[in-house]
Amino acid sequence: MQVVQRSREFLRRQNHNYRMLLVRASGATFLMNLTNSYQSIYTTALGADPVTLGTMSSIGSAINMVISLPSGWISDRYDLKKVMGIGMAFQVLMIALYALAQDWTWILVAMMVNPFTMALMMRSQSVMFSRALKDEERAQGFALRQVIASTIGIVAPIPAALLIDYFGGLNVQGIRPMYYIRFIGLVIVYGYVYMKLDSVPPMPRPKEEKTNFLRDIREVFSEGEGLKAFLVVSGLGSFIMGMTMSFIFLYAAEIKGADTLTLGLLSTASTLSSIVFALPMSRLADTRGRKLAFLLTRPARFLFFLILVYAPHPSWLILAWACRGISMAGSSYQTWMLELVPAEKRGRWLGVTNTINSLVRIPAPIIGGMLYESVNPGLLFLLPVILEAVIRLPIIYFKIPETLKKRSVALND
Repeated sequence: MQVVQRSREFLRRQNHNYRMLLVRASGATFLMNLTNSYQSIYTTALGADPVTLGTMSSIGSAINMVISLPSGWISDRYDLKKVMGIGMAFQVLMIALYALAQDWTWILVAMMVNPFTMALMMRSQSVMFSRALKDEERAQGFALRQVIASTIGIVAPIPAALLIDYFGGLNVQGIRPMYYIRFIGLVIVYGYVYMKLDSVPPMPRPKEEKTNFLRDIREVFSEGEGLKAFLVVSGLGSFIMGMTMSFIFLYAAEIKGADTLTLGLLSTASTLSSIVFALPMSRLADTRGRKLAFLLTRPARFLFFLILVYAPHPSWLILAWACRGISMAGSSYQTWMLELVPAEKRGRWLGVTNTINSLVRIPAPIIGGMLYESVNPGLLFLLPVILEAVIRLPIIYFKIPETLKKRSVALND
């Protein structure tokens, strides 16, 4: 009850836009969970093989790379409500393409639209959240969004699994109705949120300053420590995600034998564990440090991949996904990343990081598809453990500074 009471008090202190963004995140998460476990299965049922599936993701990453810097610059220069509205429209279009798809090429077009959603909607939302929250409450504010959205979204996977079985099972006819439901839901939720959001103008800049895109991007690196090291960490994490993301549920179904209901339970297990650990980990991030809170979640990520590969029975996958939820709990990483630069540079900083992330993700899904189809599917999920333990974590520990202490000192001064 104390957690609920503290959450209510926290929400009362926040502005109108924060609450509207919670509505967007909650509605979108519920609707996403209707289809999330079945996206790769749906695409392969439409005719794509694993290598084609990876190539499609690579094309999306290439587009993301091209638009990341301009979209980050736009987020610092224009009204964030309008930027976010355009991004929401792109997502509605993307889901319409999934719902109407006649073969895998429709999904390719949808995946080419998706980067515009990520670049315009998700990044502007992150900047809006960051600007709406105080430094000492930022991690908890991001985490509360995650908890509320996940709690609402947790009810979606099981009904989705039952509906898919009703409509025909793990095939195009069985999965397609979920995309129609998601499309209609997004139109309603996004239309309401956009009408209710207040405008968020860009941070003030000197009147005499002329617009210069390249100078504005270079300016991001004029302040902040460990930015280049963070780009390496972020890029490697993006490579790992790009290499594995398209194949995780496919592996669970094809190699481990998970049925429709089990696939639904996987998302439920991940969401539940994320809800349980989100607020404690975020309070830790706001009191002891962003880096510590993030590092404490890494063992759960290792367990996820190891259990996924060595699970002797599909039921073990539920434990694996619970570990995955713990590894994604809280918002220490996102908060930490944003705080490495001043508030007025966060849109451009997100643009830079996403450009690097998208660049390394271009080959990642193709490599993942080749490993999955031609080498050994299990090896695809063991490589991330090695890459993270040997390269990513040492850079985080030794090269990237904590941001909480620096901001606390600045507040006291």
